This record gives sequence, C-alpha cells and structure tokens, in this order.
Amino acid sequence: MSAMSVLWVLAVVGQTDAADDSLRILRDRARETRLSFVGSSAEPQFEAAPVFRYSDQLRHIRDAGIWIWTQGGRPVAALKVEHYEPGVHPRPWLYCFASLSTELAVAEWTTAATFRAREPGVSWQSLGDKPANSRAARLLQMREIARRFSAELVRRTDVEERTQMRLLPRPLFRYAESAESAVDGAVFGFTGTGTNPDLLLLLDLTVDEGWRFGFAGMTAEGLVVQLGDKTVWEFPHTAGKGHVFDTWTYFCPND
Repeated sequence: MSAMSVLWVLAVVGQTDAADDSLRILRDRARETRLSFVGSSAEPQFEAAPVFRYSDQLRHIRDAGIWIWTQGGRPVAALKVEHYEPGVHPRPWLYCFASLSTELAVAEWTTAATFRAREPGVSWQSLGDKPANSRAARLLQMREIARRFSAELVRRTDVEERTQMRLLPRPLFRYAESAESAVDGAVFGFTGTGTNPDLLLLLDLTVDEGWRFGFAGMTAEGLVVQLGDKTVWEFPHTAGKGHVFDTWTYFCPND
C-alpha cells in the first residue's frame, strides 16, 4: 500500500471514529430524558437508535438527531438533540421535545426544568382510505398518503415569509410488526431547511377507525399544512414567546 493510500485510510478511520463519538454523545444526552404520563404507571420504551440524523447549515447545527419513545409499538414522544456552532446560542446544545400522545406527557431532565404538557400531543383526524392488505403494500400506501399533504414554514420578520416544505423521502419510523395498540403506522418528516424535520406527520391504522393522521411541530417557526386545497392543521409562530408550550418545549440544557 502506498503512503498516500495509508494516509487516506487513516483519514477515513478518523472521520468514522469522530462520527461514532458524536452519535454516542447525542444518544447519551437523549437517553437522560425521563418520560411519563399523568395517571399512568406504564413506562414508555426509549428507542436507542435515532430515527433520523441530520445537520442544518442554515441554522448552524453541526450534528443532530431525533429520538422517540414508544408505548405498545406506537410513538408517544419525540426529542431533537442539536449541537450548534459556537456563538449561535448561549450554550452549544439545544433540545426540542414534543408529545406525540393523546395522554398528558411529563418529561424530566437533570439539566433543565420539568416539562408538563397541558394538552394531548396529537389530535387525530380520520382518512377514508381503505387499508391495503399486506404490510409491504401498506408502506407504499402510507407513502402515497404522505405525498398528498403539503406544508409551509412560516417565518415572521418585518414581513411574513413562507417556505414550501419538502417531504423527506423515507419514513422516519415504521411501527414494528408486533405493535400491540395499532395495526400499522409510520412517522414522516417535512423540512424547510435542508434535512431538519420541523414537522412530523403521523399515520396510524387502527382496527376501529381505519387510517388516521396527526401532526407535531418541532420548531419555533409557524407551520401550515394542507390536504389538497384544505388547511387541516396549523402551528403558531412562537419565536420570542418563551420556550414552554402546551404540547412541546425547547431549551438549552444547563451543562
């Protein structure tokens, strides 16, 4: 092997080690979250692998990931852990937690104040689509359903600015085949800044209701979602209005 080849191998190994270290730090931070629900003794399951990994050049995010908790196979909460370039925030880390549950979530950290949801995280709406018969066919069906939605990111400066969001090509999370409380389902992401999922679309198939959908925002910007020509969900612009809201919160941890 030539000297140049050795240097190239060493560089690749170094980059891989650095990426592994970054992922480990992100994951360790995510797993420090303690999640529970008011009036419930059930313990949600923390999914150790991030459902999505991203960076965001526009917002100066070096590395980030989204983790979820499940209960009976269904996602019930999501957490972004983001590592910023120096000088963007008072501290380099920012967390964004959102409830995805119809129950009232309680999230606790040792480095931040406890968050207590005042409303359910997701409000489900029904779809009239007949479910496909097989698991593989339902994945194709969910992708087709997701493409029917369009979303805009709404920024407020001196003049309102709207950006058309892009549906990420793959679902962030697919229900396990053994999911207890649902027949099938998935979580999709929409982004207005590269690959950073500021909007989560949840598709859920139950025995009694058939297909239904819900949304969760993970940004301080406003969001507007349409199904065809009908607005089906809106998320208010919250920049400058604090960081604790009815179903979600964001903050820089004290470490």
